[in-house]
Amino acid sequence: MTPFKVNKNEIIWNLINAGIAGALVLLGSLSTGEFNLKGLCLAIIAALIIAVTRFRDYWMKEEGEYTTKLFKFV
Repeated sequence: MTPFKVNKNEIIWNLINAGIAGALVLLGSLSTGEFNLKGLCLAIIAALIIAVTRFRDYWMKEEGEYTTKLFKFV
């Protein structure tokens, strides 16, 4: 496998993991038994925040690998 394909697969798996974390938050918020539109909207917002935060954490950890080395001295 080429390095690009390995990195692409790693990014895809981290996106999937972030989505699963968001889905768990969504399912947890729906487990209260009170299903209404307001609760669903808040659960979706919370799930999106969790998914974005999880992927951002991964991206910050890998940032050095994807940034250009040209202006690294600044």
